[in-house]
Amino acid sequence: MVFMLVSPVFSQIGKRQAFFELQFGAGPTFMFTDIGNVGYGGNIEVTGKYRLHPYLALKASLGGGLALGSDAGTENDSRGMEYYTIMVEMTGQIEFYLLKEGRGSGRGGHMGYKPRIRPYLFAGGGPLLFYPTHTHENAEELPAFNRYTVILIGGAGLLYRVDNNIFWGFQAGGRLTTTDFLDGFSPASSVSNDTYYTAQIVMVYRF
Repeated sequence: MVFMLVSPVFSQIGKRQAFFELQFGAGPTFMFTDIGNVGYGGNIEVTGKYRLHPYLALKASLGGGLALGSDAGTENDSRGMEYYTIMVEMTGQIEFYLLKEGRGSGRGGHMGYKPRIRPYLFAGGGPLLFYPTHTHENAEELPAFNRYTVILIGGAGLLYRVDNNIFWGFQAGGRLTTTDFLDGFSPASSVSNDTYYTAQIVMVYRF
């Protein structure tokens, strides 16, 4: 009697090491500013990715968002300040994949890609344009400040392969800024710059 052990063997992608991907993402934004404890909003982003290496890709992203916050229900409730902020990001990032993508003949002789789910880390930065507006009663004209800043980005995500060229995924990350005026307000008691975090459901198409 002869026993045969068949195990899947997956190789590198081969000649297709360099390729371009287009990514769309949308999700919530969480702001940490001087008005209110946490501001809430949403964001959208379009990203072009170019694969340099099995583990690395370069990303260029254009994103926009809206967030709003209020002192209502916080320790500063009596101050009564409210705001909303429109933001536009233009960033460059590096994406690092924790697992190597492969393709080959699996169990049953079928060709396929592995792994199906791939985690990744990303980091980068770039300019942010922001336009705050105060909406509370007797709101005064905003003080003079630059409506642009530089942000540093870091985060992580997961991609799930649907077929050869389509992926769905989720990513989340934080933004450190060099300004304290994302909400148009910087009291003398403030000791840190404003920050915000985003989460996105993403769809990726590979060309």
